[in-house]
Amino acid sequence: MAPGKFFLYIQLNELRFTQRRKPDPMNSVSQPFNPEKFNFTKVQSKEVLFELCPTHNTAAVSANDDHHLMIINVSPMEYGHSLLVPSVNSCLPQVLTEEAILLGLETSMLSSHRGFRLGFNSLCAYCSVNHLHFHVWYNKHPSYLETVDVFPVCEDLFEVRDYATTMFVFELGPHTNPSLLARKINQVSSYFIQNEVAHTCLIMRGEACTSKALINGYVNKESKQQSVLRVFLWPRNAVTGSEVKSSYAESDERPMAVCELGGFVAVETRETFNSFSEEKFCEYMKRATLRGEEFAKHREAIRELLRN
Repeated sequence: MAPGKFFLYIQLNELRFTQRRKPDPMNSVSQPFNPEKFNFTKVQSKEVLFELCPTHNTAAVSANDDHHLMIINVSPMEYGHSLLVPSVNSCLPQVLTEEAILLGLETSMLSSHRGFRLGFNSLCAYCSVNHLHFHVWYNKHPSYLETVDVFPVCEDLFEVRDYATTMFVFELGPHTNPSLLARKINQVSSYFIQNEVAHTCLIMRGEACTSKALINGYVNKESKQQSVLRVFLWPRNAVTGSEVKSSYAESDERPMAVCELGGFVAVETRETFNSFSEEKFCEYMKRATLRGEEFAKHREAIRELLRN
């Protein structure tokens, strides 16, 4: 654990950097699926852990002979690190859909483990395979984002400011309709796609946003603190083409993707592991963070989008 405010967990993981599949260069967040490239229809059957069959759409899935698969990650960041692939045979590009978001929410609700994480990197946000998928893993250590204070933006949407970057967050509580929430999240992610904004989504358990919302600088104490699903959406600077590297040992930059957003940072050399600090983490995150005026522009557009 790195000393500091954000509870960063630093992991030395040389094999992930030296043996992982080389990422394909991405030049657009809406790049179409390419069947000639590696995709998850090409994995071996022994890599498939199990299939998820939501009861509300079993008929539709059966009719299309499609499947939601949980498969192993051959370059894991942690024990049990897996990939959730919605509608694998539909060969969808790495763009969030309402059905995929709902599947992600429901999968997260299946686990009561506080450290369960489910995340998504868009194209140009360190996604290495352009085939719709989520990362799934367990964190042994708590994340600062589980309890970070938030500011209300509009109904059901909040903003995180007290972190190394700025982002939006929704919550799924006991009285939230998951389908309606998935629709709202999809509205925002679709807005990002339409405007070529790279983005990351992270789902984790945490305190209710309504109990942590800062209104005029004060925390709202009226709402009882309870465990909910927090759904973070991070619009970020894009990483395109040759900027994506398979190793960062000799680089001044470092990939800030969904695991790193949650405070789980894998590094590839003992030297980097021994010297990594919260200050460096904040520097890397700052490089990935949108300028203040750009984030504010998106905030206002999203506020209007969700109000309509």
